[in-house]
Amino acid sequence: MELPRFAQALQRGGQAFLNRIFTTTEQRYARRHRDPLPHLAARFAAKEAVIKAISQAAPGSLLSMKAIEIRNAANGRPSVTLHARARHVVELQISLSHSEGLAMACAVAILA
Repeated sequence: MELPRFAQALQRGGQAFLNRIFTTTEQRYARRHRDPLPHLAARFAAKEAVIKAISQAAPGSLLSMKAIEIRNAANGRPSVTLHARARHVVELQISLSHSEGLAMACAVAILA
């Protein structure tokens, strides 16, 4: 995800965009940082990666972006909380990264 492109989407959609995509907890997390943009973009990329991983692992499991919540443990490790049922998915592993101009994520769905 290119940060300038995400910034444009955020500018166009404003708070309604944020509320449609991110949980209150995710928004609060991003706002704690001096520049929330890369943190939001990385979470957006993670949600896309989770949707793709689940659709490959469990076809027919449809999730909205907001049904996927990206959290951080005390040590900073990201984790996924699903607020919807995804058939046969037992565990999700994710990795997030962002640099000056990009945010990226990788997700792996582990099946039962």
